[in-house]
Amino acid sequence: MVFPGEPCPIERGMLVWFKFQNHPFWPAVVKSVSPTQQTARVLLIEANMNCERSGIQVPLRRLKHLDCNGKEKLMKRASKVYGESVSWCFSLISSYRERLVCGYFVGSFLDYYAADISYPMRKATQEGDLQMDFPKLNYSDLEDSEEETSVAAKRHCKRILPDRMRAAQDRANQKLVDFIVKRKGADSHLLDIVKGRKESKWLESFLNSERYVICVETYLEDDDQLDVVVSHLREIYRHIDKKVLALTRDDPVSFLLEVLLPEAIICSIATVDGLDYKEAEAKYLQGPPVHYREKELFDKKILKKVTKRSTKKYKAKLSPCAQQGIRQTSQPLH
Repeated sequence: MVFPGEPCPIERGMLVWFKFQNHPFWPAVVKSVSPTQQTARVLLIEANMNCERSGIQVPLRRLKHLDCNGKEKLMKRASKVYGESVSWCFSLISSYRERLVCGYFVGSFLDYYAADISYPMRKATQEGDLQMDFPKLNYSDLEDSEEETSVAAKRHCKRILPDRMRAAQDRANQKLVDFIVKRKGADSHLLDIVKGRKESKWLESFLNSERYVICVETYLEDDDQLDVVVSHLREIYRHIDKKVLALTRDDPVSFLLEVLLPEAIICSIATVDGLDYKEAEAKYLQGPPVHYREKELFDKKILKKVTKRSTKKYKAKLSPCAQQGIRQTSQPLH
């Protein structure tokens, strides 16, 4: 029973404020609640939210009700870091609540986000009409860390932390993305290439009839960062000269990925890191650094697959009687 004046308990589907690492408090939606563990799984509200994710598991004490007394202060703090992104989130929430009250929509906030009725608001950010930044969380690494931590706790092993080096690399790459998209620092360089005013090694390789594609790891490992850059490069491609267009063999996707994308990243590396073009190109060709934590996770996944495969092969070689004996011995004695 909740007495008057006391906050209601956190429940599934509720909208809350969530504080994670060095990010400010941010509006989130509760995916599930575990009363026994006093934890909840939450998803941060953003333009490209994946509603199918299970969310981040956090203690209930780290959550605040969305309409708490300090709501205005939390909004101001978040706005200082992410500008109008918080206002966009609350516009989406207000739109959902209004339609819920008026009876135009029935369902949870996640249902509303995935429905066509909210598409106009999501479209404005996804297509670049509104340039907004949202907190970047690597849900995959966090979920893997939770799974490994729970196993480690059972075996009394050392807790496995998320890949902080990967997060630091994403923050460094965000400077390159801002230089290309927001500051449009590489536009003049790219326009000279697509209009045939400047030579490009990447363009010569693309136009070669027996060309080969240099296999490099994607320098921007974050999918959201890569999507933003590619969307900007599509606008550059629209200014391509007719002579260059005739040589592209009507393959804009390959031209964008093999010419414009590397040229844009190399140009941004040269400016942001203070290098000349050749040094920046060498850094690009070297690819993103592989950190110890990333290797550790990869080795664990491989070991897990090998163990499952060897177990299946071993059971397949056993006779039916032996398999029956294993099942019987594995059952607890009463």
